[in-house]
Amino acid sequence: MECRNNYRLNSVALAVGLGLVMGLSGCSSTPAETDQAAREAAQKMVSNMTMDEKLNILVGPGYHADGINAKNKVQGTAGYINGVNNPAEEIDLPAVVLADGPAGIRIDANRKDDSSTYHATAFPVGVLLASTWDTKLAEKVAESVGQEAKAYGVDFWLAPGMNIQRNPLNGRNFEYYSEDPLVTAKIAEAITDGVQKEGVGVTIKHLVANNSETNRFNVDNIISPRALREIYLRGFEDTVQTAQPWAIMSSYNKVNGEFTSQRRDLLTDVLRNEWGFRGLVMSDWFAGDNSVDMINAGNDAIQPGGVNLITKENHRAALEKGVKDGSLNESDINLSVERIVTQMLKVPAAEQQPLTNQPNLDKHAIISRMAAEEGMILLKNQDNALPLQTKQSVAMFGIAQQLTQKGGTGSGDVHPDHLITITQGMSAEFNLDQDLMKEYQSWYLKKRVKHTGKFGISTTYSCNEPRLTSAQFTQAAKDNQSAVVTISRMAGEGTDRQIRRADYLLTHDETRLIKNVSQAFHAVGKKVIVVLNIPGVIDTSWSKHVDGIVLAYMPGEEAGYAVANVLSGKTNPSGKLTQTFPLNYSDVPSAQSFFGQDTDGDKQVDTNYYNEGIMVGYRYYTTANKPVAYPFGYGLSYTQFHYDNAHVKGNTVNNVGASGSVSLSATIENTGESTGKEVAEVYIKAPQGKLVKPAIELKAFAKTEALEPGQKETLSFTIPAKWLASFDDKANQWVIEPGQYQAYIAPSSDITGIKPLNFSVKKTVIVANTTPNALALPKGYKEDNAGGVVIK
Repeated sequence: MECRNNYRLNSVALAVGLGLVMGLSGCSSTPAETDQAAREAAQKMVSNMTMDEKLNILVGPGYHADGINAKNKVQGTAGYINGVNNPAEEIDLPAVVLADGPAGIRIDANRKDDSSTYHATAFPVGVLLASTWDTKLAEKVAESVGQEAKAYGVDFWLAPGMNIQRNPLNGRNFEYYSEDPLVTAKIAEAITDGVQKEGVGVTIKHLVANNSETNRFNVDNIISPRALREIYLRGFEDTVQTAQPWAIMSSYNKVNGEFTSQRRDLLTDVLRNEWGFRGLVMSDWFAGDNSVDMINAGNDAIQPGGVNLITKENHRAALEKGVKDGSLNESDINLSVERIVTQMLKVPAAEQQPLTNQPNLDKHAIISRMAAEEGMILLKNQDNALPLQTKQSVAMFGIAQQLTQKGGTGSGDVHPDHLITITQGMSAEFNLDQDLMKEYQSWYLKKRVKHTGKFGISTTYSCNEPRLTSAQFTQAAKDNQSAVVTISRMAGEGTDRQIRRADYLLTHDETRLIKNVSQAFHAVGKKVIVVLNIPGVIDTSWSKHVDGIVLAYMPGEEAGYAVANVLSGKTNPSGKLTQTFPLNYSDVPSAQSFFGQDTDGDKQVDTNYYNEGIMVGYRYYTTANKPVAYPFGYGLSYTQFHYDNAHVKGNTVNNVGASGSVSLSATIENTGESTGKEVAEVYIKAPQGKLVKPAIELKAFAKTEALEPGQKETLSFTIPAKWLASFDDKANQWVIEPGQYQAYIAPSSDITGIKPLNFSVKKTVIVANTTPNALALPKGYKEDNAGGVVIK
């Protein structure tokens, strides 16, 4: 990788005629050295640009490549960053291509007057990939994405999405990883490493608090500095410091009264000065309301250019005016352009090599299926209802067997060359009831309704459940050994989900279907399994009626095969929840505040109050002793595991403070009869000092290799001091408070019956000082002792 990057930078330097000495040779340079060489090249290049050329780089051209210096014009991408072609200054900097989305490269599969196709792999959605708890597998998926990006001429991938799943109703939760910042960080870091080792830039997003889609362009999220730091920013911080993504996208929304793309304390003081971010910051598409403020804040690239959908302001004209009236300094313009060009010199466009347009889609389909299978979660398996025996007779119910959802809509959509439906996948493993299968196929083809997504990107279908007769249920139970009921849902960018039937709640037809199937099959002693092909949390009050539940989320293009392999036991499920399933939506800590308020009388949601503070997800449920349907970190297996020899290996926090860590280990034994993998999670109970803490917080995790029956593996866990710290906003410090700490090495956040391991911190440890008053609450608000927002 390093050798290829060195060659690229030297080639670019020659192409632009700058005669630069890159200062790198051989294949031993580090990413930091490569970055520094690109930065030096960018500074010299920018010094030879005109103001017009600089402003042209700052303002994106939009979705179309007409009239820009693009060597690669890729249809269906999200846009470009303008290049520069100035023969007089010997500058030939190609425009770079930006493509969505979090489940794979989103480009048009078909092009006008072109018989070729340009399909990309539809990988599992973010929440399913995170549910593997397997960073090595996530990196393998990311390498595949990077290879497809290069093959098709994509330079920056506008992913991964890292926003916290604050509430089950966020319409884009399927794109995001977790309600927990540690899981979010570690999966995002693996994704960043995997893509960027292929020479393609990653754009982590959306910084920060894009936790709902309702009026997302303008909504003001009122969040305490402590909740921002500990929950919503923490994953971004760790990913920046660990993996150094080449780009970050600021979010649409405001935080504490100001658009994120216009907050200097966020984009410069925190992101760059505190965290050490070296890449470029780009806005989300049509974000913000003041172009000059965006550049002054440190939002380098305004995407896209042209007319802002909110303010009707022309970005380019506004920047030109800012230069003339002095509100925009040339030094700030130069700095932003240098940041952008530095990254442009590192991506494939700079190589100016012909595209192959032939990624290895067959290989990547296998990786997609593997990731889907590893992430699927066995929520219920009463009396070993699963796995089903291969080739046994199965009655398939539910329209989702035909209406299989590979992923969500909007920028998170991908256009693959195939989609394996659940019916197709199950047919490869089991003898399906042909009469039922034909009934559903016929009904679906006749009754499905086509929908075009909100942004014209996605085409989806919906279909009601057919009304089967009692005789059909009875006959199916007589003729088949088991029943599988499928339930699907769709979600997407731009719209939040609702507490209503056909969304968070089952429809009457779905509820009736589950009861009718269960009654018929249980009457003759046979099992009923439900497969959930959904974007996120739904109500599960119906679960008592069935014997097994497999949460498949949105599994990508190989959906049907992955489902069948898990149900047949070819793959022993090892996925675990990265979000809590509550007993009732009303139990969610943000249940009331999530819907926001119209605070200015314009009949739109203008303000969201993050009243729960740091008590998000399992942090709240465990602290409040609130029962849940399925806890965070939970997932069953077809085998059993025993945890033994858990102990604290070392604690250097008392000796070396902020650079110290706590290390633990435990031995996991497969005590069952099937080969399987186990995710072990480390939860810390911190002492209640000056700062109120949740009952427990996840601080480390690890996944075993595939263990044969009777086989053991010792897992090691390291918790850096920074992950033990809490944020004291009054002191503007990350601190570890003194006292006795308890560690639980457990299979989920339900630590009932787990014996804690003890370690102590003897005195207060200051892990980091932060920018005074950064991201402060607006006047009229204060925070409670758990970081919740209170109106004075």
